[in-house]
Amino acid sequence: MKTATIGSAMIDIITIVADNDIERISMTNAHNSFLLLEQGRKIDAHNISTHVGGGAINAAVALSRLGHDATPHVKIGEDIEAEMVRQLLNRENMSLDGLMTTDKAITGCSVIIASHDRNASIFTARGANCRVTDDDVVEGLFDGAKLLHIAPMSNESAEAFPMICQRGRESGAFVVANPGERQINRRGTEFLEACKDIDLININRAEAEILMPIVLENMDASKMRSTRVDPDASKTLLSRGLIMDHVHCSLAGFMSLLMELGPKYVLVTDGTGGSYLGCKDGLYHAPIKKAKVRGTAGAGDSFTSTFGALLAEGLGEEKALQMAAINSSSVVEYVDTQSGLLMREELEKRLEEFAKDLPVGFWPWVD
Repeated sequence: MKTATIGSAMIDIITIVADNDIERISMTNAHNSFLLLEQGRKIDAHNISTHVGGGAINAAVALSRLGHDATPHVKIGEDIEAEMVRQLLNRENMSLDGLMTTDKAITGCSVIIASHDRNASIFTARGANCRVTDDDVVEGLFDGAKLLHIAPMSNESAEAFPMICQRGRESGAFVVANPGERQINRRGTEFLEACKDIDLININRAEAEILMPIVLENMDASKMRSTRVDPDASKTLLSRGLIMDHVHCSLAGFMSLLMELGPKYVLVTDGTGGSYLGCKDGLYHAPIKKAKVRGTAGAGDSFTSTFGALLAEGLGEEKALQMAAINSSSVVEYVDTQSGLLMREELEKRLEEFAKDLPVGFWPWVD
């Protein structure tokens, strides 16, 4: 199946620091924690490595390993880092036809510092990733693609998001959108307007809670739907709902309002709490597959791209959720964003082995 991705390409410089070489402070009245870097001190690292990453590249690699003909559409600079991107695409047997270049900015780069629980802190220079414009999203850009995966768009490039969605719809692709926090914060209303051209929205809980007040402000709350909540789900996102600045909304209500705008599916991931999928029949919940975590970067890209691809293929919701959980659990066992991405045969083999450990719950809509 021919597929396309669009978003960022990054050069990831990953630094692993021993727990006793860097201090961590955790808040007692919040979920935040902080790594402390002592000014003027040289800190020993276990390892420093360089990798090609970024949302659109990570998604394209995932799709390629699932057996798809993947073309990533990314903007890069005219530097040695851009050559690293080209080399990766060649290694993964992906098309270079989607590469856009500029001499006005560097290829995107990030420095990732991982320590303690390996939930890394990331310094980012987005560079050329911010320079995608409507002019780059030409008519016919995604022709032939059965799936278009739109990764988070960087800063000014988010202005091209509506046009990207429109071009995806024109091409007849199954359009998957994975907006980031900045895009939702700054262009939430524009995102809602583009939902008519989106088939699947992929967001995490933090992004959903930022988007929720915007949805409530722009939608008719009387169109909210609800589900029967399992009593055993008392501590899950399904019963807790979404909360932002004292505004509360049930997860079912939020998803149903978004689907009123056009998407067939809304997926909300909640870290160790698993994933929740809203669709025409009701809500699904799938747990995570436990893993030994070495790095969390790329886990979201793996989950959303795998799930979107399998839905576009016509696989059922339950198996798609389970296989996405398995692929993302493999990714977190590595420090980089792609070493853990599974080939199709291995992913299907692990599904047979672990499906029983990943029970998927389902709650139909209440009429």
